[in-house]
Amino acid sequence: MKLICLSFFFLILFQSFLFAQNSKQGNLFEEGLIQFEKENWEAASQFFSEWLALHPRDAQAFWLRGQAFEQLANYQMANSDFSNALELNPEQGEIYFARGRVRHLLGQYEAAMQDYDSFIQSEPTETTQVIFRKEPGDTGYSKPMTVQNRNPAQIYYHMGMTSMELEEYDQAISYFNESIKFNSEEPNFYAERGRAYSKLGENNLALESFEIALEMDPDNILARQGIALVKTGGDEDLIQNLTEVIEDSIANSQTYKQRGFYRMNNEDLEGALADFSQALILEENDIETLYYRAKVYAKLKEWKAAESDFSKAIEFDPQNPEFFLSRGQSRYQAEAFEEALADFTIFVSLDPENPSSYYHRGIAYQRLKKLDLACADLAKATELGMDQAKVVWEKICGNQVN
Repeated sequence: MKLICLSFFFLILFQSFLFAQNSKQGNLFEEGLIQFEKENWEAASQFFSEWLALHPRDAQAFWLRGQAFEQLANYQMANSDFSNALELNPEQGEIYFARGRVRHLLGQYEAAMQDYDSFIQSEPTETTQVIFRKEPGDTGYSKPMTVQNRNPAQIYYHMGMTSMELEEYDQAISYFNESIKFNSEEPNFYAERGRAYSKLGENNLALESFEIALEMDPDNILARQGIALVKTGGDEDLIQNLTEVIEDSIANSQTYKQRGFYRMNNEDLEGALADFSQALILEENDIETLYYRAKVYAKLKEWKAAESDFSKAIEFDPQNPEFFLSRGQSRYQAEAFEEALADFTIFVSLDPENPSSYYHRGIAYQRLKKLDLACADLAKATELGMDQAKVVWEKICGNQVN
């Protein structure tokens, strides 16, 4: 009798354990959803990661985590999650739109265009899951967009933006015209169409589009800048235009970033530094602004400050070879050759067909007196077509040849 009672006790205990484990697993997904709806993206991504470790074929979890990663500007991981979600559930067409956006932001323009085409051809699925609409190159989010109310205007707008990056300006104009056909009240559609016209030298049509945008929104930065460029082609008017926006107290982080960019290009380094710093106060996780400020610090020979900003940018985008090159250059200038070598080595692994990666690693090896390795890298850079590498190889490696 005691044995039966004991067995019954252990059975109840085991069932309780299984129930607790199942409840915990279920709570992971539910808690991820709660954090997602609260826009706590880091916490949401962590809960979904734990859930996916136990349920690696859950397409919805990949879809949700991918959106969280996109909000965190981790576009590589977002792209990977959206791809996994589509592989598991290719009928969920809205994911093509999301993946197209992040591929645009990753510079994968051809692939982005293919995703937009797939989205247009897909049938709307029954879901209330929010898609956060992000305009390429913009850090602000507009109103949420769900599949039920998906507007063709937005799809064509994104396709137009991607065509601009591909320098297919005639095609971009066609897409912007489609956007306007479906939504004639959005000033940015006209402003971007004006930008496309200006790229083709169609200045009258460009001005017409910019002026329509300004009629709808007198403070539209894209249109105001576009008119200044068409009429003068100079940065001074653009800087003045942005300064007026700032003085009118209607500036955001993008306004300061844009003025900082123009100031940087005109060698007003202190002014650019002030603008980029103010932009980061308003939006501290803007990777592009961090990168620009780091470049300004480097021009000012403030190597440690430059390294710090490059490092922060790398945290957000650890697959960007340009970030490792730039940080490596700052470390090299600060005579931190071992650290520079580490960055240049990562640069080689991320972009192995780029002769600059071997060239920079080669000169780091040379400063560390590792001539055999230096000469091998410089020879590789020369083989890939870099004339400067050939000159340096001849100078430091010519006498090494038997």
